[in-house]
Parts: sequence; C-alpha cells; structure tokens
Amino acid sequence: MCNITSLLPAEMLERIFLWLSPRDMKTVELVCRRWLQVGETPGLWSWLSSLTVNNIEMLTCRRFKGVSKLRVKRKLTMTNELLESIVRHPALKILNIAGTDLSAIDPDILARVVNSVETVDVTGTSLTAVQANAIFTAISEDNKLKNMKIRNNNLSALKTGMLARAVHCLEYAEILSSTRLTAEQLSEIFTAICEGTKIRKIQIANGCCNLNLVSPDLLAKAVNKLDDVELVEVSLRSQQVTAILTGILTQSNLKRLIIISFAEVAEDILSKAQTKCNIGIYEW
Repeated sequence: MCNITSLLPAEMLERIFLWLSPRDMKTVELVCRRWLQVGETPGLWSWLSSLTVNNIEMLTCRRFKGVSKLRVKRKLTMTNELLESIVRHPALKILNIAGTDLSAIDPDILARVVNSVETVDVTGTSLTAVQANAIFTAISEDNKLKNMKIRNNNLSALKTGMLARAVHCLEYAEILSSTRLTAEQLSEIFTAICEGTKIRKIQIANGCCNLNLVSPDLLAKAVNKLDDVELVEVSLRSQQVTAILTGILTQSNLKRLIIISFAEVAEDILSKAQTKCNIGIYEW
C-alpha cells in the first residue's frame, strides 16, 4: 500500500486525509512513515484549537503548530526550555499556566512568554518580585498582551508606576485574591484609567486589596470610564459606592457593575442608577 501511495503527491494525500475523522487520522499515521509525515501537516489538525500540555515534546509536534489556545497542566514542572518552546509557537494567542510554579523561571524568559500572547492566566504561579517587575515592564513596552489574570500572586513589591503603565496597554485585567496591592498602587491604577487607557473591563475581588483608602472621587471617575467592573469584598465605604452611582447618573460609559460589600447605599440613588446600567449590589 505504501508503495502505491508513494506515487501520489503529498498535496493529494492531504486532500484525501482532510475527509477523515480525528480518530481515523490517528490510525492513518500508523500506516507508514510517509503517511505519518503527511498526516502531521498542521492544516489537517485545524479543528484542534486548544491543547493541554503535559510534556515539552507536545509543543514541538508539527501537527500542533496551528493551535491558538494552550493550557499547561498545573502539576507540570516548569522549565526555561518549556517556556522558550511556548514563545516560539507560531499561532498561540491564549496561554493558561495557572497553578504552575514559576518561581525558578528566568524573569526575562517569563516576560517574553507573557507578552508573546494576547491573553494570559498566571494565577497562583508563585511569582517573585523580580519576575513580576519584569512582566509588567514588558507589558508597558509591548502592546501585544490584551487580557491578564494574575490572581494569588503578591504584587505589592512592584515598582512605583509599573501597574499604571501596564494598565495603559491592557484591555482587561483580573486582579483577584491575594495580590496584596497597596493603596498607592490602587490609586495609580485608577489615575491611569481616568487619564485614558485601552482597558475596558476590570475585576478586583476576594480580599486582594483594601479600596477604602482610595479617594471616592477618583474611584468613581475611573469606574465610570470603564464598560464592565466587579468590586468584590474589597472594603468599600458607603461614600465610595454613592460616588460611583452618582457618576452613573451624570456621565458614564459603564454597562455592568457588580459590587459585593458591607457598604450601605441610599435606595433612591441605587434605583435611579439601575435605570442607566446593569447593576448588582450585594452584602457579604
């Protein structure tokens, strides 16, 4: 069979293989070396948009070159070599390395990885202060990254102004639980939003920081510059929530607002604001 099919051009075999199911494709690759070589063509695996990686060999496999979404298994030992392979992946846009231990990774390599994709999740990755500064420096210098989840990492040691510069480049930031942002860092973020940024959506939640030291006027102005905001368990004061709702009644871009807080709000202001925006305010 292999002798007969060897007469067919590779392009013809590819057209035939395109009619096969994923299961049959795996069988076809076992027939002979040439079928394996043709079967590894990335175009034949275009249906595979996402991939969960449990070893570095998977990243070097030719069939996966068209994969745009990659998740690294949480228990996989992260190495500089593995991250370099991720940087070289030609089609990658979404990267999830949440739950892996990145503390031993070279900061410059890690920064290149984060800024080689459009969306990244580095939740709970034990980032060091040096790594965090390298990542946010790269974000502020390169506009490729649009969306970032960075929960359960301590960001309190980031250099002054670093978060604000990064916010200018992102479209969405999820800062949830244990990022330990200081009042100064929070004010920098909200000031950057007020001055005009790409960011349209932000989540700050689960005790990651204390917002009650942020000026009500600054917080209200920043929140109403955005489209979608979630503030959950971040110690808001009633004055701050009232300022946000008053801003919705005057001039606001806000389409959705979720607040979970002990702060009390006047019912009449809340009712009026709910006619302008999708608002959910809950006690915890």
